[in-house]
Amino acid sequence: MKLENDLWHYALRLYGQPGVESACLELQQAGLSINRLLFCLWLGQDAGRQLDLTVLQGATGWQSEITHPLRALRYKVRAYKQQDETYQACYSAMRKAELACEQLELALMYDVAEQMLKGEAGSSLVLENLAGYLNDCTLNAAPSMTAAFEQLLQIALPEMPEGWQQILSLPVE
Repeated sequence: MKLENDLWHYALRLYGQPGVESACLELQQAGLSINRLLFCLWLGQDAGRQLDLTVLQGATGWQSEITHPLRALRYKVRAYKQQDETYQACYSAMRKAELACEQLELALMYDVAEQMLKGEAGSSLVLENLAGYLNDCTLNAAPSMTAAFEQLLQIALPEMPEGWQQILSLPVE
């Protein structure tokens, strides 16, 4: 497994863009995985591959067994840290560990990307991949989801396709 890969670098580059972190965190609150969102974007935009959810089992196990429990613990430590700064070093170490877990998860997804069908890279494939991922999710739909998707897609895609809300089955505001 290769930790330093095109998907990891894409994720760092995109997530570092102004507005992406807040949009992704909003979508995470709705029940989506930030890594899965970034994977769908990268797959369609850079790799030209069509999402096949069945090949993500290894990454899904890692996420549910390791990354999510670590994040939950970090959130608990954050509550302690807000009352006493002595917990800051522990909190920082947990953030760093969580990022390492996310990098490993992205590496697992990168490895399985080779098994996915090759298509023509671009906005249409990105939306197709995102729609496939969304159809597989149980969401806590909120009105802010559409705005968060719009913010993310405006930054990630060079050209926003018309009707993207309908393609993703999001309410048009």
